[in-house]
Amino acid sequence: MASDTPNSGHQAPDQEIERLAQEIGRLIQSAEPERREDLKELAYTLIREEIFERGEREQKGERSSPTPFNPLGSGVLILVLGAGLSFIFGPVGLALMLGGLIFIVWGALISWIKG
Repeated sequence: MASDTPNSGHQAPDQEIERLAQEIGRLIQSAEPERREDLKELAYTLIREEIFERGEREQKGERSSPTPFNPLGSGVLILVLGAGLSFIFGPVGLALMLGGLIFIVWGALISWIKG
């Protein structure tokens, strides 16, 4: 094992991965039979976390910051929801429609100022 360490920097990545997989397999097979399934699961979980979740975190870090919230779309949705609800329960529906109109005006002003 110690003799592999100096050469590990010179090996191709696929050979190094193959060697590590064989070593993990040997360690799992040498364990007690009751623990083998847990060790397999642990190895799979660690590899998945290392590759996939770290890659996702790095990609999220590279993305630009999200754009500011424009309430125009939400205002239209709230207005339509309030209009439908006003037939069932008038005061709540009318309040939602008023809130939706406020959001629409606010979003239109933001779009107009930025545009």
